Amino acid sequence: MSNNKKETFQEINAERLNIIDSAGKVKLSLFNQDNIPPVLMDGEDILPGHRQKDPISGIMFYNQNEDECGGLIYGNGKDENGNETVSASLTFDQYKQDQVVQMRYVEENEERHYGFSIFDRPSTPLSEQIKESERIRKSDKSIVDQQEKLAELFKGNVERAFMGKNKDGEMTVHLNDKKGNQRIRMVIDENDVPKMEFLNAQGEVTYKLPPE
Repeated sequence: MSNNKKETFQEINAERLNIIDSAGKVKLSLFNQDNIPPVLMDGEDILPGHRQKDPISGIMFYNQNEDECGGLIYGNGKDENGNETVSASLTFDQYKQDQVVQMRYVEENEERHYGFSIFDRPSTPLSEQIKESERIRKSDKSIVDQQEKLAELFKGNVERAFMGKNKDGEMTVHLNDKKGNQRIRMVIDENDVPKMEFLNAQGEVTYKLPPE
């Protein structure tokens, strides 16, 4: 006979808490900076050691295949000069890939930037890309050849749009092409002057509003 008794707790202290389904698969993990979950895909750690020393706490989300599919992380720390670094990020991942939607806040040495980004990701699963990248790096090919192979492997991993505030204090919107090059840039600068620029693939401004 199953026990359906429910208990209520006023407060629970835990360094890591996993929410699981009826099959025991983790669906959500809440963690502190000493218990950061590994990057899971099909229930396996595909990037051993990744982010394990980062000063972050948060929540990770997992799908039915035991893939990490997004999360909320936040934290702060100091660099070698004693400058404080603060960050927070909410992400949603493409299936079997990295994030395609991200909201983030970053502050480094009193410089702040924050906003909303949209990314393109290739259809190749991230786990396959990682395995192939390791094979390329261990090959006897030249550094130049390796870099070319890696660039081709991760082709399509680009930011396509950003809306937010940059380190210069400007409110900006960037729209990028499939290679990640900015093609439309809208800005309200720190003096409240608005402008809009159209760029070619080489980053050269071809038209702007207001015109000079």
